Amino acid sequence: MRQRFETEARAVAALSHPSIMAIHELGVADGVLFAVMELLEGETLRTRLQAGPIAWRDAVTMTASVAEGLSAAHVKGIIHRALKPENVFLTSGGAVKILDFGLAVHRFDAPGSELVTGMRTAPGVVLGTFGYMSPEQVTGDRVDGRSDIFAAGCVLHEMLTGTRLFTGATPQEIIGNLLADRRPNLSAVDAAAPGELRTIVSKCVERDPLRRFASAADLAMTLRGLLSGSAGRPSPIRGTKARGKSLAILPFVNSSGDPRIEYLTDGITESIINSLSQLPALRVVPRSLVFRYKGLQTDPSTVGLALNARTILTGHVVQQGDVLNIQAELVDTTTETQLWGERFRQKTSDLLLVQEEIAWQISEALRLKLTGAQKKKLRKRATVNPDAYQEYLRGRHHWHNWGPESFYRAIEHFERALEYDPVYAQAYAGLGNAYGALSYYGLIVPTEGFPRARAAALRALELDANLADAYVTLGLERLFFGWDWTAADEAVTSALRLDPDSALAHAVQSLVLVTRGRFDEAMIATRKARSLDPLSPFINLGVAWVHHFAGRNEDTVRELLDLLALKPGLEEAGNILIAAYEALGRFEEAAAIISRQRCWGLSLDGAA
Repeated sequence: MRQRFETEARAVAALSHPSIMAIHELGVADGVLFAVMELLEGETLRTRLQAGPIAWRDAVTMTASVAEGLSAAHVKGIIHRALKPENVFLTSGGAVKILDFGLAVHRFDAPGSELVTGMRTAPGVVLGTFGYMSPEQVTGDRVDGRSDIFAAGCVLHEMLTGTRLFTGATPQEIIGNLLADRRPNLSAVDAAAPGELRTIVSKCVERDPLRRFASAADLAMTLRGLLSGSAGRPSPIRGTKARGKSLAILPFVNSSGDPRIEYLTDGITESIINSLSQLPALRVVPRSLVFRYKGLQTDPSTVGLALNARTILTGHVVQQGDVLNIQAELVDTTTETQLWGERFRQKTSDLLLVQEEIAWQISEALRLKLTGAQKKKLRKRATVNPDAYQEYLRGRHHWHNWGPESFYRAIEHFERALEYDPVYAQAYAGLGNAYGALSYYGLIVPTEGFPRARAAALRALELDANLADAYVTLGLERLFFGWDWTAADEAVTSALRLDPDSALAHAVQSLVLVTRGRFDEAMIATRKARSLDPLSPFINLGVAWVHHFAGRNEDTVRELLDLLALKPGLEEAGNILIAAYEALGRFEEAAAIISRQRCWGLSLDGAA
């Protein structure tokens, strides 16, 4: 018992994640072992399930949180091995916590991990709870993180249906049902639930670990994507036919391992997305959603399911001197067959040509019927100057890093791009975005920053009237500096007409609507923004702002506590939370946030 106690404590103490119960201290007093754990108020998932099945959205949200916690454990080389409703705690504040790492084991193959003495399962030894254990656990075979994914699928099934997936009068009967590879029956689930949910549960509980989700992070992203994709959808998408001509372009991989060319791999990805997004016959998943997969190992079927994309484009980039070696592959996610693949070897100065060729060949591989005007648009270049383009890509890379230093670095590169090409419209649009962000966050004197943002955006539109980003900047400037609500509304409306998938445009539109007292419309806009970019601190703060200005401060507090759990030290979240607590008369809690803020410093992304 003592060994198990110490094992659990060491395993959990090694972790720090909002979805895992924290152990603050481990010690011995008068010969008695003790642990100081996080105080949780609420109930276990098992208690909650006594009331019956859980609404599909709530079940998916809870499972996504569990998967994110498991992913954090797996990164540390820790496998739970005992996940079940009794070990999932639902706090009164709406958080989800994983309990009981008593059966946790460190994998041999985890980087930097150590074996937990005495807790590794010997061949033929079974540890866990029947009904949630994976087949490899039952048979005493080697386990890895995919055993936890199996258990998560069993728990999700139980939340959706109110019944266990694998049942029996005796352990032997349960094992027999498990090894018989019984398929999940979700016929009792709410008809409004997306059809993909059945596929997700089935993939989790595949008997063969190789056929499950490749990682808990994959499962979490798929579930979050399901929630985002179904928001505001009139009817569930069932089967792959509904995907039609759809494409997700995953972030190209920097196979050189040189961080100095990261801007190139990101830039290639973004440029191909922008080019193919112009074609009305093809639905291209926006950048904000695909870049959640940057740095993750994924399989095409999982990503296709999460992003509702029939085809996936992946690529690898290696730089050797001034030469780029680019390998790209197009895969059908339903059959996992290659539709197209090509290798390119070009000088870095010819990058524009390579991107153009990839976009063209993708349109050919997907058999898109393009008009003459569409073909011409696909071949159009924003600049013909390779040096200007390199500087622009560097600027975009810093812009997406989102922070004070990054904004200033972006401005430097956009200005250099304009020195090489004074009529580079996209560089002007980027310059406007960066000055707008600096001004919005008070990092530059507004009377200096906002006029620069407006001038850059207007120049961008003078050169190219179809730049949504420039209109977003104008909307932000008119709202917070020009105090012209009508002009701000017109600007963001123009941005959304040009790019309906612009998360930033929807976010700024929600702020415009708030100022006009149209809170319900503002909430629709900010939720749409979050569905397009779920991880953006700026956009998640927007949801909290709308609740606050609408007087829904309990909702404001809930949103911000969730955000601060994921992004500790996010200064603006603290500011809004203080205002919400004060509005609710919870002054002691407001004072506690003020005290904590003194240690945070300025942080726009939660990286304190």
